[in-house]
Parts: sequence; C-alpha cells; structure tokens
Amino acid sequence: MITRTWLVVGAGGFIGGHLVRALVTSGDRVIALSPRALPPGDSTTWVDATTVTGDALASWFESSDGVIWLAGSSTPSSSAGRPLAELDSNLRPLLNLIQASIGAPARRVVYLSTGGAIYGDVEVRDATEQARLEPKSFYSAGKLAAEAFLSAWSHEGDHDITVLRPSNVYGPGQPFRSGFGIVPTAFHAVQTGNPIFVRGDGTAVRDYLFVDDLVSLVIKALSKSISPGFRTINASSHVPVSLNTLLDLIGDILGKAVPREYHDARAFDVHRIVLDNALARDAFDWVPRTDLRDGLERTWRAAR
Repeated sequence: MITRTWLVVGAGGFIGGHLVRALVTSGDRVIALSPRALPPGDSTTWVDATTVTGDALASWFESSDGVIWLAGSSTPSSSAGRPLAELDSNLRPLLNLIQASIGAPARRVVYLSTGGAIYGDVEVRDATEQARLEPKSFYSAGKLAAEAFLSAWSHEGDHDITVLRPSNVYGPGQPFRSGFGIVPTAFHAVQTGNPIFVRGDGTAVRDYLFVDDLVSLVIKALSKSISPGFRTINASSHVPVSLNTLLDLIGDILGKAVPREYHDARAFDVHRIVLDNALARDAFDWVPRTDLRDGLERTWRAAR
C-alpha cells in the first residue's frame, strides 16, 4: 500500500480532528497545520499556523501529495459588519498558500466551502451546483471569492481542485460556541435551561450532514483519479428538515424539550436551502449513511 502525505490546514478543528484520525487510520501521513498544538503521533507532524512562513508553506506543499483546506473562523452572523475581518482571517491565509505554491508541481486540493450560505434562498427546488449563487453575508461572499481564486489556481498550476460545499455538519466533538452549530447549541440549552434564540418562526429548512459522512467524501475526493481541473461538489444528506423539527427531535432524544425564544429573522438569514447531492454520488460513488436520529444520538452519547 502506498503511503500518501496530506497537508491538512485547520487540522485542529472539529472536522479536522475527524479527518486526521481517518487519514492516519487508513495508513496515510498528515502534516497538520493548526494554531492549536495537536497530540504527537508517528504519522502526524504538527505545524504551528500562527508562526508558519511563506517559505515553510512552500516546503510543506511540495513535500505533500495534496492539501485539504478546512480552516475557517467565521459564520454568517459573526461576519456581519466585518468584511475586512473575513478578508484577514479566511481569504488572506488561502492566498498565502496559493502564493507559496507558485512554481511547485501540481497537487490535489480539496477545499471546504459552504453550501448552506452560498446559494441564498432556494424555495422551489433543491440546489444543484449549477444553481444561482447569491451570497447574503460577508462570510458567504468570502467563500465565493475563495472559490474564484481556487479556480484560477487550478488553471495557473494545473492542480486538481475539488471544492466541497457542505450543508450543516454536526457530530461528536463539535464544541459549543455561541453562533456556531445548532446541535451543540441545542444540547447546551437543554443542559443549562437557557433558551436558544430562534431567528424567524422555526420553519427555516436545512439539511444536516453527519461529520463521518463528510470525512468519507473528502477521502474519496482525495483518492479517486480525476483529470486536473476545478469542480464544485455539494456535500449533503439531501434530507430537508425544519429547525422546529430538528429541535423537537433533539428534545425527544434528550428526554427534555429544547427551550427556545423566537426573534425576527435577520436580513442575511436564508429561509430554505437544501443541497442536491446527486453529483457527489455520481462522481465519487459516495452515499451519506447516517440518518439524522442516529447521528444525533451518537453525538449526544459522546457529549455526555
């Protein structure tokens, strides 16, 4: 078996932790770029993202078989009124990597974008990759700008670049942070009795993707031989669920209703977005295998 080496940017985050474990378990090596120190391992090399230089980035890029970009520190709500913060914290680091790679051999790249925010409202049918893009927040505008740079990078460097547009990812290890992740937020509300703020009347519809299913898609995107170029792929369960239904299901699993308060929706809130995942199924022979109840139960067991 050939051992591959992957540069994982954002390896210390929720999704990054799951991906690094899966890659190492499969026999690959990981160069883990993260501001947070990771436990040492025979197959993992930690690189401090806060001190890495352009020359070091170029060296790590050339010594890897490819890059998985998971880094990101904002949400639609946290980016409101702060376009420069979006540029500095999310877009500029990606451009630093692209700059460092100029002149390097072609590599395979997987970039985690957003599916839940980049399309805007899709009320009539589920969003395919050809749906009109309508960013409604600086966060989603930043993701779209990143995709444009990645497309140009694929042409300039002949790289094989897959942009994954995930829906709402959840699972064990997702930390509770205000404004990040409805599932840990709902768990925290039940545990503390402090109600969550629901924007709108709770009828907003999303689909939810278990983290292990997303990781399996990333690994398939790294493994399947595709000609160099640029492509966007939705990553989703393709199962529409309203927020009220999700909170009711969480309450049923935990044995206690999720306390909530309803407030007016904000201008950048998307009412309905469900991602069509047919292209991911066809291109990578991928199927999301975890239904919502099972995924929530596994997440709750890990959190207790």
